[in-house]
Amino acid sequence: MYALIDCNNFFVSCEQVFNPRLKGRPVVVLSNNDGCVISRSKEAKALGIPMGAPAFQCRETFVRHDVAVLSSNFELYGDLSQRVMETLETFGYPMEVYSIDEAFVEVKGNVAPAMREKVRKWTGIPVSIGIGTTKTQAKAAGELAKKDLSGVWELKPQDLEKFPVEDVWGIGRKTAEFLQGCGIRFVGQLCQQTESWIQKHLSVQGLRIVMELKGTSCLDFEEAPAPRKGMVTSRSFSRDIKTLSEMEEAVSHFTSRNAEKLRSEGSQTSFVSVFLMPRHSPTVEAYMRLSVATQDTPTLIGVTKRLVKELFQPGIAYRKAGVMFQGISVAGMDQLDLFAKKGKSIMPIIDALNRRQGKRAVFFAAEGVKQPWKTACSKRSPRYTTNWEELLLVSL
Repeated sequence: MYALIDCNNFFVSCEQVFNPRLKGRPVVVLSNNDGCVISRSKEAKALGIPMGAPAFQCRETFVRHDVAVLSSNFELYGDLSQRVMETLETFGYPMEVYSIDEAFVEVKGNVAPAMREKVRKWTGIPVSIGIGTTKTQAKAAGELAKKDLSGVWELKPQDLEKFPVEDVWGIGRKTAEFLQGCGIRFVGQLCQQTESWIQKHLSVQGLRIVMELKGTSCLDFEEAPAPRKGMVTSRSFSRDIKTLSEMEEAVSHFTSRNAEKLRSEGSQTSFVSVFLMPRHSPTVEAYMRLSVATQDTPTLIGVTKRLVKELFQPGIAYRKAGVMFQGISVAGMDQLDLFAKKGKSIMPIIDALNRRQGKRAVFFAAEGVKQPWKTACSKRSPRYTTNWEELLLVSL
């Protein structure tokens, strides 16, 4: 059997762990620059606050119903996610981490209640667990588990009869609209269609989904995450950038973040691209293929600064930028360039210092010191578990 462990209202739940006063109260977490709603407590959902709604459009609702509005604190959420996954690993079952707040686990017996209780006790995060004979069934069961007081639901064939097609994992909005146009509103109706009809209208991928719903496993279980094909760091700025020096700082910072991820995964990149998003015109992009793959931050900053100078136009206001690495491979497993100089990198020393002393204990001047363009997060809670200066204080 497959179990899908899903953290309930994850970002909000992380905030409630360290601030119990938020429990029982409508709470929303906002995206970068406090733009849109990306997580809601059940009380906020009951008020009709939609996911993805721009915060400024909900301001009146926030005030009228005393909604707690918080900036996103991804450092805290990432750390608690890792703790949840490590707790699940203690059960010894094969596990596939699907997202920051979800994991598939191959289970035997009635272990779901024990899993749920252990995660709550060890991390404070409430989870729902859906169980089925396939991953798609487990996802559907997870939706039903969220509505059940026990928080656990083992899927039965009759549960799918009236399960909406738009809630099925892998069926997007346009596909759901097409099915509804054909009079197919529920999974029970979809499963009655012939395989040839499904493959003709929903492709092979749609056929796999239906077979999974019927109980035939078609999706591989991946205990080890697949290697990345690319990585992106991009941010909207707290205010428009109009000078080349500030844009170089921002892009250098994004490059440094990407390079840090590369080294943590033992990878390197051979293809670098930069994009800039102006306020009133189309996005512009430039790229460079490297003769030798690298994970060295100074080298990569030099490349992205060169690309920024190609793209940047004086007098234009830019609201967002990003850096993308592609051509990712295992570090040290590349063909060297006969004419390339390859010396010892200082990055292992810098990474060790930052792990010991905290993020940005040592950084490159190219990233800027004050970073006035940095994403706004005026309502962010402390980083309770990853920053010594922001540890939770308890008064006795």
